[in-house]
Amino acid sequence: MLGAMRTLVPAIAILVLLIGCDDAPEAQGGTESSTGEAEMTTAELAAAVAAMVEPPPPEVARPYDDDADAEADIAAAVARAGSRRVLVVFGGNWCVWCRRLEHVLQTDAAVETALANFEVVHVSIDGTRSRDQEETNQRYGNPVRLGLPVLVVLDGSGEVVATQETGSLETGDRHDPAKIVEFLNRVGG
Repeated sequence: MLGAMRTLVPAIAILVLLIGCDDAPEAQGGTESSTGEAEMTTAELAAAVAAMVEPPPPEVARPYDDDADAEADIAAAVARAGSRRVLVVFGGNWCVWCRRLEHVLQTDAAVETALANFEVVHVSIDGTRSRDQEETNQRYGNPVRLGLPVLVVLDGSGEVVATQETGSLETGDRHDPAKIVEFLNRVGG
């Protein structure tokens, strides 16, 4: 809480000063300075300050089981899937973006609905079982080369249907639930 206050108090002070300076551009009838350069409006400045103090997106603490047997977990998910697809999420507990993605997968209602068409398996890429992890990675087309987290969709026979890097599923500093739902609906079979 104290860390948030240290950021919030200066940001509020800057915002108050900026609002106090708001009269000059409107009084001159425009938003250009005397040098012809565009100036930010108070609303734009307020948005910029708010973005500076916005808390980071939530994360899930440890979504990946570092000791899990990924091949066995994937085989079990394929067996359970029936007519559904299997979503394999490659990532690691050390990866901030992996934990942020997991938060969206677990808490967003629309994403949860789309995930009903999938069995979900997490594959930890942490280095402690590097040989096993590399074999699993290679078996599914080396998706880790795209970065983490990365999503691999399997059909009911365990064949790769799609591989998706997750950078394109982000907006700003967080994963966009609408983009995730669109991807899941597109590959859900």
